[in-house]
Amino acid sequence: MVRSILAFLGIAVVTVAYSVAVMLHMALFRDLDIFFVYARSWSRWLLRLAGIRVQLSGSEHVQPGQRYIYVANHASLFDIPVLLATVPDNIRIMYKRELASIPVFGWGLRMSPFIAVDRDNSREAAAQIEQAVQSMRMGSSVVVFPEGTRSADGSLGAFKRGAFTLAARAGRPLVPVALIGTAAIMPARTWRLKGGTVQCMILPAVELPKDMPSRADERRAMEHVHTRIAEHVSA
Repeated sequence: MVRSILAFLGIAVVTVAYSVAVMLHMALFRDLDIFFVYARSWSRWLLRLAGIRVQLSGSEHVQPGQRYIYVANHASLFDIPVLLATVPDNIRIMYKRELASIPVFGWGLRMSPFIAVDRDNSREAAAQIEQAVQSMRMGSSVVVFPEGTRSADGSLGAFKRGAFTLAARAGRPLVPVALIGTAAIMPARTWRLKGGTVQCMILPAVELPKDMPSRADERRAMEHVHTRIAEHVSA
C-alpha cells in the first residue's frame, strides 16, 4: 500500500505540473493541437510512476492521415493513459463532465479538445454525439468505451450504441482495441496499484456501409466489434 501511496503522490504532482503547463501553452499560443503532445507525455509519465509496461500490437491497422473511432474495453482508470501513450494517433477522449470540476486538472480538461459527456441528460447526449461528429469532420479521432462504465472484474460487458451511431453519422471506420491486464493493475473500485505488463491490441478496422447505414447495420457492427474484443479479453 505504501508503494501505491507514493505512486499516487507522484502522479498528482506530475498531473498538476502538466495541467498548468498545457493551459499556459494553449492560452499563449492558441494551439489546441499541442494538448495531444502534452497528453501523450503525461500518460507515459503516469505509466512509468505506476510501474506499468505496455506491449503494443496491431499498429499497422492505423493508417497515417486516416481518422477513426477507437472502441475499447474498460476495466481500469489506467485504460485512458495506456491509450493516449501508445495508440499512434491523436485521439479525443469523451470524459465525464464532473471531472471538469477538479481543480487544475479539470480546468485543463475544459480548455482541451476532449469532449465532456453528461450521462444523465439524454437531450444533451445527442448534442455530444454531434460535437464528436464535427470533431471527426475536422480531422480528429475519438475513443469510446461502449460498456459505459468500468468492468468490476475485468470481463467484457454489454455494449451501448453510442459509438456505432457516431460511426454511422461521421462515416468513419471503427477500430476495436483490446486492453488486456489493466484490471489486474488497478481494478475498478480499488486504489491499490500492482504494476505489471499490459497489452494494447489494435485490431483491424470495421467499416459501416457508405450509403445511409441503418440501425441494423449499426447493430451488426456492434456485435462484430464486441466479438472481436471478447476473443482477446476473455482469452
